[in-house]
Amino acid sequence: MTHAPSFAQTFWAARKTFVLTAVSCVLSCSAMASDATEDKPAVSPTYTVPQSTPVDKVIQTVYANSPLNTAVLRKVLVEANPKVITGNPQQRVKAGTTLAVPDHAQVVKKILAPHMAAAAETQESGPLARDLPARRQWVRFP
Repeated sequence: MTHAPSFAQTFWAARKTFVLTAVSCVLSCSAMASDATEDKPAVSPTYTVPQSTPVDKVIQTVYANSPLNTAVLRKVLVEANPKVITGNPQQRVKAGTTLAVPDHAQVVKKILAPHMAAAAETQESGPLARDLPARRQWVRFP
């Protein structure tokens, strides 16, 4: 007789899948970044705005295939260019302005690193369902 997986088992399986996906994404991005940075020194690439454009349009152009949220990318761009960009999505960047554009792999690594560390810590702590002595103190409902 087979039993359907419990909510806790499904939750932890989904969490493990998420952590593994995030780790593989960071590792692949860092591998690509290390290949790129081995050849040349760590200089932030730049982007020159061809015509007066809103900040969000610049983000869509510079980080075209990024899975990250636009608000996160806007914050990163503001941190890299504090004198030019204020963080307002409707702000227009003047034509001819040169912006420092952080490397996408480094941005992903910076954003996901705290979450991966927290997930690794919580994954190891706590009793497992197959640990009988730990389960004896669990609350049971009829």
